[in-house]
Amino acid sequence: MFQRYGIIEGHDTVELVDIAAAFSYHGRKLPKGNRVGICTASGGGGGWLADQCVAAGLELPELDETTRATIDKYLPAYGTSQNPIDATAQAVRKTGYGGLAALAIKSPELDSIIVLASCRNPAVLKREREDLKVLAQEVDKPILFCSYTQPHPEAAEILSQAGFPLFSNMRNCARATAELSKYRQHRERFLKAPAIQSNSGKSKAAEKLAANGPVLCEYEVKPILADYGISVGQESLVNSADEAVALAKEFGGSVVLKIQSPDILHKTEAGGLALNLNGEEAVRAGYDHVMSAATEQTHGVLIQAMAPRGHEMIIGINYDATFGSMLMLGFGGIHVEVSPDVALSPVPLDRDGATELLDRLAGRAILDGARGAASADVDALVDLVVKLSQIASDHGDDIAELELNPVLVHEQGVSVVDALLVKRT
Repeated sequence: MFQRYGIIEGHDTVELVDIAAAFSYHGRKLPKGNRVGICTASGGGGGWLADQCVAAGLELPELDETTRATIDKYLPAYGTSQNPIDATAQAVRKTGYGGLAALAIKSPELDSIIVLASCRNPAVLKREREDLKVLAQEVDKPILFCSYTQPHPEAAEILSQAGFPLFSNMRNCARATAELSKYRQHRERFLKAPAIQSNSGKSKAAEKLAANGPVLCEYEVKPILADYGISVGQESLVNSADEAVALAKEFGGSVVLKIQSPDILHKTEAGGLALNLNGEEAVRAGYDHVMSAATEQTHGVLIQAMAPRGHEMIIGINYDATFGSMLMLGFGGIHVEVSPDVALSPVPLDRDGATELLDRLAGRAILDGARGAASADVDALVDLVVKLSQIASDHGDDIAELELNPVLVHEQGVSVVDALLVKRT
């Protein structure tokens, strides 16, 4: 929810106040991107701050040649105009901290600047008090100051009067800079309504929901998915071993049998699942095995053609009493119970929102192929997320839970392998 609406979370009161200070000074001067430049007289401190910036999600690009050449005029041989810019104390005595920032901020490669200094003695800042005020008025990119020593109160006052926040914690300064960048992106997305199209299958899906009981089995859920253009593959409900054998021959290849009962939410544990069945004998044995888990409310057995291997994902809808329908996306199968890697978002979601949700997963890179594995059809997965989001938007008042687990993502396309829906009562 915080991600969707751009709400910034502080891990403690000090961090929260530091982030608020950054917005207080630069809320009207948000960076256009996440590229930050570091200006300092301390090479070691600059490296330390650079690590904190990278950890916060910021980039430290190399400056353009023109800006570097201008800065190099002031640097001794042992200084560097790379990013971080290690100007050394010798150069800072010539330019001042504000003067150094003024040179660096002109680079088109940078969206913001952090000046890392020792503000224990305010003497340097006193000399450039008026220049700092001019700098704050002229630049259209945020400049933040961070002291790697305990800052003198007068140093903080000079910077504050000029229009710059002063931080005494590198991690908080990096986080605040990153949040300025993220907030601009959040604001732009928030002001743009999700590009959601109406679906012609809405009324048909509503009729199916109304006609079924409080818990919909997979074979009852799949037609609702189909109303929204979600492919469900070869499958059919059967009520005898003979029917199962006949359809298995028609499908060709391996098949799977699943018990269909609102009493059985987890088929594997109940013994209501038989996989990789080939030939009449195996199908008959599988049917008998699955039916041994039958309850009074069993509707039959669902026979499906086995889907090809793919990356297992879970996509679901859960109704929250406070926030309404929430969409969940993560790595599925047994992984969701053993080591959850999931992300949540309110609905509706367009393709940009679905892509952002996917990018929040820790294991996102797996879908691009790892250790020679084939990459997954991310576009098809995003399309499925958008369509499920549309179902949640259209029928959120009726659906307490809708789970697709697993969804197999192949090199081309996706397969919805299992589905369950629980209605709101």
